[in-house]
Amino acid sequence: MEQLQTLLYWISSAFLLPALVAIVGLFVYVTYLAGGVVAQALDRRTNRDSLRRLYAAEPSVERFLALDWRLGLGRFAAALANRPERLDKAVADLENDLRKSAERLAVLARTGPMLGLVGTLIPLQPALAGLAAGDMQSMASNLLIGFTTTVVGLIVGGVSYALGVVVRQWGRQDLTEMHYLMDAWQGGEGGGDDPFQRT
Repeated sequence: MEQLQTLLYWISSAFLLPALVAIVGLFVYVTYLAGGVVAQALDRRTNRDSLRRLYAAEPSVERFLALDWRLGLGRFAAALANRPERLDKAVADLENDLRKSAERLAVLARTGPMLGLVGTLIPLQPALAGLAAGDMQSMASNLLIGFTTTVVGLIVGGVSYALGVVVRQWGRQDLTEMHYLMDAWQGGEGGGDDPFQRT
């Protein structure tokens, strides 16, 4: 039994450094993603202005293409201008990309706290051993590693969850606009040529 406990102790201890490296990597990656979301927020201001101008009159294809679009609506406009007969496929690709982004953030929202917990529990073993031996300095050092890892993991999880909510909301808004415009143009309600008949 003692040998088995020793083996498990060494196995768990071997994961401490990878867990610490992974949690630092996730923190850097989530910071990068947060910067990307901030940049998207600025681009979405341009899209909001273009949508307001578009809906000021009949949202025809010509008026839509004459406006400035960014992000998903920019890809939608490019597909409409270049390959209108494949607009459905372009929108489906956009929807898949948005789903992948949201799922990536959902995974990070769960992985961050999990790694934080791993990085907390592993140092508790030597911390308790130090307490039993009266080595308070070793115990304090290990507890510092454990609690710091927990905090970073929770930050990663919380930020990832918040970013995921924002990305999903923005994606639903963009897809709603795209489907509305496609329905209007297909039904001839947009005041312009049917984009699916253009060459």
